[in-house]
Amino acid sequence: MVEPTAKDRFTSLDTLAVARELRSLVRARIDKAFDLVGRGWSLQLRVPGEGRRELLLVPGLFAAVVPDPVDHAAELSPFAKELRRLLTGAVLRSVVDPAGERTLELEMTRGDDPDGLRVALELFGSGNLVVVHGTSLAAVAHPRRWAHRSVRIGAEYVRPPARADPWSLGAAEVTAELDRSRTDLTSTLAARLSLGGPIAEELIARLGVDGAASASPAARDLGPRLHAAMSSLRSDVGDPPSGFVYRRAGEAIDATPYASVRWSKVDGVGPEPVATFSQAAREYFEGLSIRPPSPAEVAAAETRRERERQRDVQRAAIAQLGREIEEARGSADWILAHYPEVEARLAVARRVAPDSRTVGVDVDGRTVELLLSRSPRQSAQAWYEEAKRLTAKQDGATAALAETDRALAAPRPLPPRGAGTVAPRTRRPHWFEKYRWFVSSEGVVAVAGRDASSNDLVVRRHLRPGDRYMHADLQGAASVVIKRPPAGAIGEATVGEAAQWAVAFSKAWRAGLAAASAFWVEADQVSKAGASGEFVARGAWVVHGTRNFVRDVPLELALGPIQYEADVRWTVAPERSLRSRGEVRYLLTPGEERDRAAVEVALANDLGLDRSLLQSLLPAGGLSARRA
Repeated sequence: MVEPTAKDRFTSLDTLAVARELRSLVRARIDKAFDLVGRGWSLQLRVPGEGRRELLLVPGLFAAVVPDPVDHAAELSPFAKELRRLLTGAVLRSVVDPAGERTLELEMTRGDDPDGLRVALELFGSGNLVVVHGTSLAAVAHPRRWAHRSVRIGAEYVRPPARADPWSLGAAEVTAELDRSRTDLTSTLAARLSLGGPIAEELIARLGVDGAASASPAARDLGPRLHAAMSSLRSDVGDPPSGFVYRRAGEAIDATPYASVRWSKVDGVGPEPVATFSQAAREYFEGLSIRPPSPAEVAAAETRRERERQRDVQRAAIAQLGREIEEARGSADWILAHYPEVEARLAVARRVAPDSRTVGVDVDGRTVELLLSRSPRQSAQAWYEEAKRLTAKQDGATAALAETDRALAAPRPLPPRGAGTVAPRTRRPHWFEKYRWFVSSEGVVAVAGRDASSNDLVVRRHLRPGDRYMHADLQGAASVVIKRPPAGAIGEATVGEAAQWAVAFSKAWRAGLAAASAFWVEADQVSKAGASGEFVARGAWVVHGTRNFVRDVPLELALGPIQYEADVRWTVAPERSLRSRGEVRYLLTPGEERDRAAVEVALANDLGLDRSLLQSLLPAGGLSARRA
């Protein structure tokens, strides 16, 4: 049998499941907001009588309510800071019913603010996260603008264009949609009913029919059965919903809030029930959330967005043509129904204004523009011909829409594991990803703190005998730990690359220096014990004994993806280290700080990266980038 389509983002039923989970947490208070490692944000909730929860929000991918702490980025992005400012202390008041859409909306209130707040997470397309204060947008993760809608701070909040809720349709309406379709059943359910590929396949599996067969011929018999299957599937999403993780050889390949029939027919795939759908969603989607998109995926997403825009235009054009056809036929019927009156009015107009070309004839509250040179019968025939022409045009537009629907409903499998440089779906972030990190040309991992707190943490937890401690010869620089490889020692190439990396994440970069110096010592030369009476600040470490200097290290870094233990990760590292195991996309040097935001946006757009991920990789200060 054909392998079911891999799910690469939330469906409308997944969104409904998380909305129901959140409704059980009404009156929860938001404590803080954080950046997640890799992509997305989290809101820390304090639930009366139940303790803490974290709400994970990853635009365009998934959401989940989890009880256990998650890994946060060491530094807050500007957007995370804005989330904290707006939402800290807010109380969850209600959760809007998704109504077949993939938008999660939370209504909140704060005692010191009568206007109310709304958090909206878009889980379709490339996704977005916004905060609405009153009726205006107060925070926007990804500003965008369309002809009908603007998503930017200060603009009025307008929901994305909504389609008819497929879960609210009656049996007759479902049958009518099947009857109007000119495509196969799977495409009709996925695109015309806006259910998406995974849900369309689930319904077809439950019905036991051929999804490749044409939808229209069987509409009369299939419509009521399909309506019943849709009602049954939606009711399988409990309140609160349970979760199911589907595994093959121990690896999670899907997560659903209902027992899936489509996966039960695949050999080697088994379900694992879990307590909540959020738990299942987190396990399956969390790996996807940290995999940066490949250029091919970025291009595919843009193609899909363009097709969706094209579909909206085609639907509007078909509707407009329908109105014009109705008007043309109505005018023809009206002329023939009022033939004597129309003929008399034309005769009067020819006498009174013989030089006029047209005249508006008004009978029974309807006015029709007629040519004086034509008889009423000729005018009616002309209107019928116009209706015929418009009908042919509408048929062509309908065929084009069907082709667009087929293209949108085509399965979009996840990138094959291990194929070229496409990243596989990772199960968990590597231990070093909570810090700054790079992998040297000799395969040695080096990690560094992002701030004073993580400078303490990285040394206390990870500096072990045989490792080396590297630091720029400047106060306040990052503490760098070079981990000794399991077999062998730390080579000179690794030391040189770590020195270059250390000076880049120091004040030298913000100062715009061309080069700086660094030093390294053995692990046992580093401690928190200063001279008698000396205070050692948080993030600072005391180095005892001889320091080994690496002088005149250039301030230049490379940006690109690398392969590490079958995973693809984006990193910022010395050029030689990145080239040894990946691809250099850009070379970075210090630049004008006032231009940093523009450089970040250009890099994110060109590479198809989330800007928050990019910010987590780059050094502080001005930035200049050139293609490698």
